[in-house]
Amino acid sequence: MGLKLFRKKNVDDEEEIEEEELEEEEEEFEEEEDEEQEEPSSGSGSGSDETIEKIMERLNEIDNRLPRIDISINNLKKEIDSLKQDLQKMDDSLKDMMALYEVVSSQINPFVGSSKVTALSIQRLDKMEKELRELEELVNDVVDDLRMLFRKTVNVKEIVNQVLYEEVIL
Repeated sequence: MGLKLFRKKNVDDEEEIEEEELEEEEEEFEEEEDEEQEEPSSGSGSGSDETIEKIMERLNEIDNRLPRIDISINNLKKEIDSLKQDLQKMDDSLKDMMALYEVVSSQINPFVGSSKVTALSIQRLDKMEKELRELEELVNDVVDDLRMLFRKTVNVKEIVNQVLYEEVIL
């Protein structure tokens, strides 16, 4: 695990180095632009041709760097998302641990009052118990209905005919 954390730090260092390089390149570009603006334009076409060539070279350099920058941004986004997921998992685990602590401490220490966490936990347990009882009753009713259907004394055909006859009359 220690090696994994160390690797992440190296990745972060590499990304910081890439960001510093990008900043340096931007500064160089700005310096070049400033120099170009400071140069007086001589009436000849060769000075403007040089300026155009420099601008074109710089544009080509920027075009070449864009894919690397895009990849770096995507990598950073992925890392941020994974960090968000890790933080959410830790937050959920911490909440579970606090709820467990509250339940245990309230059972052991009679002087500790019930907090919101324990009250919510107790409400959830009560709700689950109520739903369980309702499901048990429903299953028992279904079992009773099935027993009635499969008894020999019950004539299913007669019941169906009776229901159909009542529908026709109505």
